[in-house]
Amino acid sequence: MSCSFTWGGEALLFNFDLDTLLYRIIAFVIAFAIHEWAHAFVAYKLGDNTARDQGRLTLNPISHVEPLGMLMILFGPFGWARPVPVNAFHFRGNRRLGMVYVSAAGPIMNLILAVAFLELGVLLSHSSVVSGWPDWAWTLVRDVIGWSFNINVALFVFNLLPVAPLDGSKILRYILPRRYDHFFERMEPYGTFILLLLIFIPAFGALILYGPYRWVQQAIYNIIV
Repeated sequence: MSCSFTWGGEALLFNFDLDTLLYRIIAFVIAFAIHEWAHAFVAYKLGDNTARDQGRLTLNPISHVEPLGMLMILFGPFGWARPVPVNAFHFRGNRRLGMVYVSAAGPIMNLILAVAFLELGVLLSHSSVVSGWPDWAWTLVRDVIGWSFNINVALFVFNLLPVAPLDGSKILRYILPRRYDHFFERMEPYGTFILLLLIFIPAFGALILYGPYRWVQQAIYNIIV
């Protein structure tokens, strides 16, 4: 599941700002579509055709982007994409480990995208290719790359939270022994409440997420730049 929200000083990532709206739309569409495709692809490779049969094994953003979720993330404090349907009973081999792989695929793809966009931005900024571009074209490409880097870092960090229905909750649940399943089932109804606290109490969200976001962002920057 691809989901994210606003916190602290990164409010413009997930809130209304007319000047950056176009860049963020492009960045979010790319991030959400590839995140959900990664879930579908790994599930398909493990033997589950559910997502493929429902037309979700595609990079076409129309299949993945939820219009209301996109509007909410552009004009409000949170948003979401259409979750990919997965049926673990179709998996070959260890089904619990399969759920870990499928759940981790989305956030990992966001991390890969963040690295790729920063690398692309560095390469272009040092390339003579863009010297002949009109100013508007370079501004568009540069800002889409910049927003894509930041947004994918944020999606990676947020979706790894061990809170239902985020990917991190499924990863933790299926890594742990089966005897802990009951705990996760009991906690699942409270997941929405915890997410609402993160969304509507910025100080709480910043305390939980701002540090990891900055750490991941800086770590990627140090590696690439």
